[in-house]
Amino acid sequence: MGASIDPSGGGSRSRVATAAYILAWLVGATALAGIVIVLLDPGEPEAVSLRPIHETQLVEAAGRAGCELQRSERGDRLDPAVDGPAAPSAAPAGFYDEAPDASSLVAALRRGVVVIHFRADLDGDRVDELRRIQESAPNGTIVTANPTMSFQVAATAYRRLLGCPEASDESIEAALLFRGRFLGSGPE
Repeated sequence: MGASIDPSGGGSRSRVATAAYILAWLVGATALAGIVIVLLDPGEPEAVSLRPIHETQLVEAAGRAGCELQRSERGDRLDPAVDGPAAPSAAPAGFYDEAPDASSLVAALRRGVVVIHFRADLDGDRVDELRRIQESAPNGTIVTANPTMSFQVAATAYRRLLGCPEASDESIEAALLFRGRFLGSGPE
């Protein structure tokens, strides 16, 4: 018994039909995979929704930490600076081991960035806490060493200052509340 040959060319049609069947399955599987990726892809990072910080919460936290809150008027000079001559370009948000130029920090404050200062001799664990604070709002926070100020930790916003003589859990909490209250509060 020999193999029979189909004179109508059915074998060729069978191969085409099989190829079309496989191609249809591949297209369907690709489409399904695309839909799953779109549905599961987080896309852009979601905006963090923070509850509003009320002035009274900040005042209470500053009091518990032994920190002082100051508001400057035009011409007042606070240390660290919260107003004054501003550089043409603002210091970019980030963490700095060495302080950027004071006028570039003032320019950042004018754009609504909060600057958290720490003494260069601050304990490494506290510095790491401040670094995490910066990373939690990376586009709106600068954390920088400040060798000239009298505070261990200070937070500044445009014309606002929170100065803490000690770097404690309470002062770190007050700095967080300060940032939550004044982030984005610059005039530009």
